[in-house]
Amino acid sequence: MEKSYNLAENEEYFTRMKHIRPKPIKSIQTSFNFENVSYDDMPEASKKVANEYLKSDSYDDSHDLAVHTSNKKLVFGFDYLYKGKRKFIPELDPCLIYFSNAQMFSKMIYQYKKELLNKSSEIGNLGKNEEQQTIDDTIKQFETFFQFASNYIIMLSSSLEAFLNKTIPISEIYITKNGDEKDIEWIRKSSIEFKMSKIIPKCTRKDFEKEYPNKYDSILKIKNFRNDLIHLNPKTEITNTKYKEFYRKVIDFEYSSSIYLIRDYMNFHEDGLIEECPCGDDIFFDIIKIKK
Repeated sequence: MEKSYNLAENEEYFTRMKHIRPKPIKSIQTSFNFENVSYDDMPEASKKVANEYLKSDSYDDSHDLAVHTSNKKLVFGFDYLYKGKRKFIPELDPCLIYFSNAQMFSKMIYQYKKELLNKSSEIGNLGKNEEQQTIDDTIKQFETFFQFASNYIIMLSSSLEAFLNKTIPISEIYITKNGDEKDIEWIRKSSIEFKMSKIIPKCTRKDFEKEYPNKYDSILKIKNFRNDLIHLNPKTEITNTKYKEFYRKVIDFEYSSSIYLIRDYMNFHEDGLIEECPCGDDIFFDIIKIKK
């Protein structure tokens, strides 16, 4: 049975998911301890490649780069030249970075929404209550709420798209109704919805839309909302202000369920990809005012 998310629009549901564990895009668990391998044990050809690499002042991505950790895991990454030194940086899974970024924006969305709606002036009582805040205060509150809400949705959608693109094999071919073969470059330029409905079920042999149709439809709403944010167009046929309808949608959108939907979609295709960090800490973005 499909589990639905009928969450109250409340920050409580955001805090139930603790911040997630970042992961490298590639790592291999080994059964040996690399500390037992000495430089003298390396083949001469490998020594030559390593020495030339360390002396070079440029990048060469024709070789994989990895470090062996204390828990016997090979973690792959990339090098970065900094002040004449070659630094190793783990190559993290970008879909998890985007997801974590969305999560960090999520914590304060409802706090700022509550502040906006509770403190904004009531039409009909404008100017009658000396305790009412100024319009400038309301402008700032709406700006802050919009910043957090829009970044949250954009990062969630970026997480989803990064996941789709990494999941599709570079050898994937899509055959159109006319029999034309489309390669990975064509597929990557296609829409999120096309990848979710046509490509991912074929290359993973898993059909989220079939298994969870309600969740799938809700994910499409997140995708459509992101498109509205990115490709925002003013209304021209109503009044001299252009964004009334859109801004109401921004206030009304069901933010709290969105992050669970994206998590479920990605974990459906890659079990255990999104995992809460065992430290249990909450990490989130907020605005800090520094007074002069």
